[in-house]
Amino acid sequence: MELIIGQLRYFGTSLLYGIGIMFLYDFLEVFRHFVRHGKILLLLEDWLFWLASSVAVFQMVFALNYGIIRSFFVISLVCGMIAYRKLVSRHFVRLLCAVISWIFRPYVWIRNKFVKKKASGEKKC
Repeated sequence: MELIIGQLRYFGTSLLYGIGIMFLYDFLEVFRHFVRHGKILLLLEDWLFWLASSVAVFQMVFALNYGIIRSFFVISLVCGMIAYRKLVSRHFVRLLCAVISWIFRPYVWIRNKFVKKKASGEKKC
């Protein structure tokens, strides 16, 4: 019975890891929304993110199941990722973008005032 409970814990933890990985990836997407950059930097960011994620997943597999990868683990991890992506991700990214835009609204307003004055000052010369 204890073996079954351990495997259920392994299943549940892998499901939560899938959700957590996609949750953290949403922060990367929000960062990309506000800070535009080229394809090479996108590739590097993705590569580093998935490398860090794979290290975290490996540590979890090693800690909970002595490094043995089971098929239900992979299925659970992928199902957690897909469920989060389909059900939550779009709404969370929209909300986070709206909150960040609201927080930085005074900064953008002030910056636009100075840019417009500077641009209009350059036209007079």
